[in-house]
Amino acid sequence: MASDTRVALPLPPIRRARGFRLYDVKGRRYLDLYRDGALLGHRESGALTVMKAVISQGLVSALPSIWERRLAAALGRLFPGYAEVRLYASAERARAAAAEYLGADLSRGGAVHDPATEPPPRDAPGAAYWRPFLPPVPARALLPILPVRVGECPSPVCFDREAPSRVPRSDTLPGFILAGAARGLAALGALEPAGSCPLSNRLLDRALDAAPRWTRRGPYVAAAFPEPEYADAREEFLRAGVLLSPGWPGPSVLPGDCSPGETRLLADLFGGTPGG
Repeated sequence: MASDTRVALPLPPIRRARGFRLYDVKGRRYLDLYRDGALLGHRESGALTVMKAVISQGLVSALPSIWERRLAAALGRLFPGYAEVRLYASAERARAAAAEYLGADLSRGGAVHDPATEPPPRDAPGAAYWRPFLPPVPARALLPILPVRVGECPSPVCFDREAPSRVPRSDTLPGFILAGAARGLAALGALEPAGSCPLSNRLLDRALDAAPRWTRRGPYVAAAFPEPEYADAREEFLRAGVLLSPGWPGPSVLPGDCSPGETRLLADLFGGTPGG
C-alpha cells in the first residue's frame, strides 16, 4: 500500500503538530513516522509562510491561479525527461489519469511501483511513484509524492510524452495548497545538493539494517513481514508513543530530529515488535 491511500489513523484528537512530533489533547507526545504531507516536519516554516500569504489573498477556494503553472514548472525542472505535468486533487485521480494514459489497470495493489517499499524493478514499469531522497524510477508515468501537500492534494503525474486528449486535464486546485507544495519542493531542492539526507540517523540506520523483518531504503522503512502481523506491530509502536504508517507495508519515514532516547526507543521497537 502506498502511503497516499487514505486510512483512518489510530490516534486521539491531536492538539498541535510541530517538527516530527504530535501532541494530543491530553498532552501526550508522539514521534510521527507517518508524516503524510509533512515529510520535512510539521509547520515547515517556508511552506507555512507562503501558504498564509496566499490565504491572505483569498485564494482558499479551487480557482485558477499562478501557482498551478509555478508548481508544474518546478516539477518539469526536477524531472526534465518528462514532456508534460498535470496536477490532480487526489491520488485516486492521479492513478486514474496515469491508467488512462497507459491503457492499463492501476487499481490493484502493487500496480504502481513504489521505490520505498519494493526493490528496483528489472524492467521499467509503466507507472511508478517518486519519493524524495530516492532516485526516480524510469517509468512512462511518474507519480511524485510531494514533501508538502494537504491530504493527497496535489497529486501530480508526469507523462513521458504529451498526454492525449482522453487523459483528464489538471484539476483546478486551491492556490494556497499549490503554493505550499511549490515551496516544499524548493526546500527539498536546497537540501539535496548537500549530498546527504536530513532524515538520516546513523545509529538508527544501522539498527534497522540489522532488523531482518523490516527493510530500509533511504529514510523510508517498510514491513517485510505478512500483512496480518502489521496491526500488532503498529499498536506496539503506538503504545510506546510512535506513529507508524497506518497501512501495511508502509512506508514509514524516519524523523530528522531524534534525541538519543528516541533513537534507542526506535531501535528497540524495530528490533523487538512482531515485525522485528
